[in-house]
Amino acid sequence: MPKKPPDSPILDARYWKLMKRVAANIKRVRSERRLTQEDMLSLGFERRWFQRIESGTYSVSLPTLDRLARAFKVDVSEFFHP
Repeated sequence: MPKKPPDSPILDARYWKLMKRVAANIKRVRSERRLTQEDMLSLGFERRWFQRIESGTYSVSLPTLDRLARAFKVDVSEFFHP
């Protein structure tokens, strides 16, 4: 079983910053596509869950990022732009 990395305020701050960037980019891409959070229902995403993703309060997994990228027809890297 892999060991948990040591707690680090620097790592935590970097992770938080990255999580917020990814959330902002998901929201940006959705807005550029002129989709509402309600529209995300038709793409198979639960509204409340999607709100948490865009607010940065939910840690998004790689499979979820891939699913979002396919729904938006973008590359996953689009979510990591500064």
